[in-house]
Amino acid sequence: MKFLYSKQAGDEQICLQNEQFLHLKVRRAKLGERIDVRNFKDGQNYIYEISNLDKKSAELSLVFKHSVESEELNFSLGWAIIDTKVIEKTLPSLNEIGVDKLIFFYSDFSQKNFKIDKDRLERILISSCEQCGRNSIMQIEIYKNLDEIIKAYKDVALVDFGGVNFENYTQNELLIIGPEGGFSQTEREKISKKYSLNSKNILRSQTAILGIASKVLV
Repeated sequence: MKFLYSKQAGDEQICLQNEQFLHLKVRRAKLGERIDVRNFKDGQNYIYEISNLDKKSAELSLVFKHSVESEELNFSLGWAIIDTKVIEKTLPSLNEIGVDKLIFFYSDFSQKNFKIDKDRLERILISSCEQCGRNSIMQIEIYKNLDEIIKAYKDVALVDFGGVNFENYTQNELLIIGPEGGFSQTEREKISKKYSLNSKNILRSQTAILGIASKVLV
């Protein structure tokens, strides 16, 4: 774990309980040990010392702070909603790679019974940031359908079979990845610009979005 997240980071004293306290127990933290704590808001790195430790909580005292190097993350991706269990497993990897914003929507082939729990996704993202050292949480947006995304974003392109080679992508458009089964013909007709990955195999939705993110950011 690179650091610990807390909304109270910056206060002179912090009391850690429940899940946050469990992180310290797993690390076998000791009295007097110093802990890096961040709040994802002010770009600061707060160093606390464990001043009190018992079986259910820990009290931290602020020692000093310093600025964390800012991250210029400006790459967003659209992703048709698929099985939420698959989304949750893929989310940490997209966060680690450096995707700034993930824009979910229900495509024609999405199963409408899959519901996004933004609070749960935020907890997963916080844990991912603590592990990889990212000093910001990937943003999450949810739209009802592709039409709403087209209204909200000016330049949109599909990642789809028959598109131009992805090597021609210049990061001017918001890339949209479809669900298992791809896009419907109606959706394809709504967006003229399309890119295709250089793969002979049919990729799963989560494989495609990880491949796109890696090609652009890594």
